[in-house]
Amino acid sequence: MKDVIYSINGPVVTVKDTSTFGMAEMVYVGNAGLIGEVISVSEARTTIQVYENTTGLLVGEPVKDTGAPLSATLGPGIMENIFDGIERPLQAIAERSGAFIATGSDVASLDEEKQWDVRITVKAGDHVRPGQVYATVQETPLIEHRCMIPPQLSGEVVAVSPEGAYRIVDEIIQVKDEAGEVHSLTLMQKWPIKQARPVSARLPISVPLITGQRIFDTLFPIAKGGTAAIPGGFGTGKTMTQHQLAKWCDADIIVYVGCGERGNEMTQALQEFSELVDPRTGKSLMDRTVLIANTSNMPVAAREASIYTGITIAEYFRDMGYSVALMADSTS
Repeated sequence: MKDVIYSINGPVVTVKDTSTFGMAEMVYVGNAGLIGEVISVSEARTTIQVYENTTGLLVGEPVKDTGAPLSATLGPGIMENIFDGIERPLQAIAERSGAFIATGSDVASLDEEKQWDVRITVKAGDHVRPGQVYATVQETPLIEHRCMIPPQLSGEVVAVSPEGAYRIVDEIIQVKDEAGEVHSLTLMQKWPIKQARPVSARLPISVPLITGQRIFDTLFPIAKGGTAAIPGGFGTGKTMTQHQLAKWCDADIIVYVGCGERGNEMTQALQEFSELVDPRTGKSLMDRTVLIANTSNMPVAAREASIYTGITIAEYFRDMGYSVALMADSTS
């Protein structure tokens, strides 16, 4: 018997009498294939949080499992892109379906047909460890993308592709782990957005983030590796302050998450970021910026997911050795 929707309450859907789904598993809900996440499992019912608008969804429509948690795709093509909260590329969706995102839009997070010039940094016989760079791609004029051995994988390189142009889904190297299993690595990897990427050590917070705003650097200093909040009422300049921090702070990469802002304000932010000139290089600020746009008309769960997606992307570039500034507007 296939699993079907038993009840619908806003963005929350339940499935009755099933043992198919695991906790935190990503699922496709309904005939439209809406993306959801399992948030509760019991003998009687499985509860699913849907990240898209459930208007028109009917009881009895199928729910399909994926066997994997909600994950972000990490690889060349992230920079200069604009995603929604579950890492769907808004520009690619607009080209396919127009200005309004159709529910169930199934578009790959990163362009799987674009070819990148790849430089291999390992050779057959090398022993590699988690986080080691095995290939580099010049993603933008400012950012070199460093493809890393995934966490929890180490072993011997047994095959290496020649340098040249590759898609993100093409095999670059093969690694044999200690158990003798061979793993094929491409330019991309997936990582569960609600699982923190592991670190070998936590460094003391001792280096200041130079924001470029004298009032902050003098009275409200921020440290690299630290956090800060900008409280304030409507129209008091919170968003404009974050725009200034994004433009002038001495971080290498900016990840800007618009999680719950009004649509017109987010549109203004997207237009301004595409027009901003990086004062450090004279080039477009988008060359080192990732935008995640989730407006206030999206389900609350999707706005929450956008924070996790942004943090996962920021951690990924941090692992490459870059200094990353993550902005979330607004977490209220």
